[in-house]
Amino acid sequence: MLRHIRGAWQVALIEPNIINADTLARRSKARPEGTVFALPKGGVDEGETPEESADREVFEETGVHGLRLFRLATIRYLYVRSWGGREHVSKVVSFYLFLYSSGRLGQIRPDMRDEVRKAFWFPLDKAHRKLTYRGEREVLRLAQKIVREHPELLTPPAPVSLTSGPAVPRPAAQQRGGSQRAIQRRPSPPKGNPADVPPGGTHSPRSYSEES
Repeated sequence: MLRHIRGAWQVALIEPNIINADTLARRSKARPEGTVFALPKGGVDEGETPEESADREVFEETGVHGLRLFRLATIRYLYVRSWGGREHVSKVVSFYLFLYSSGRLGQIRPDMRDEVRKAFWFPLDKAHRKLTYRGEREVLRLAQKIVREHPELLTPPAPVSLTSGPAVPRPAAQQRGGSQRAIQRRPSPPKGNPADVPPGGTHSPRSYSEES
């Protein structure tokens, strides 16, 4: 999730409450023990597509809505759980690029507090040093490269027009009829007694409307 504010790009990061054992080898002085910083992500629920899951997880873990533009990357990795029997787990994660659209970061549902300690904006150009997971740091570098070299890809698509479509040329017969109506003039009443004019003559409003 990216946003552009005050001339700079920021990315939404989260501090999860659930700490996996694979973070132990990736902590440094910049990340105190027990602190993990990551990109928002989660599992695909039954009946969801990966795109629908990304939309839902981003909102649940950050509290903000975004416009999903495209998939950035898919990474595969193994880690060892720190609970249970320390099983080896294989993971496949697809990352999508979002542009912020609405909401306030960090206003997440109470039931999500078990998974996410906090969410915060961080400068995009420095965020790769903040993230705990190597795969996510590589994904973030892709986002940095797009912002730097291909900013046109970050332009939201134009809204779909609700018009009925392009104008259709009128048939020639209707065009001629319209021309005739445009130049038609009501004839002057004939001289003489108005009673001599036959009822329903061409100059009567009723007869004129029937020709149109």
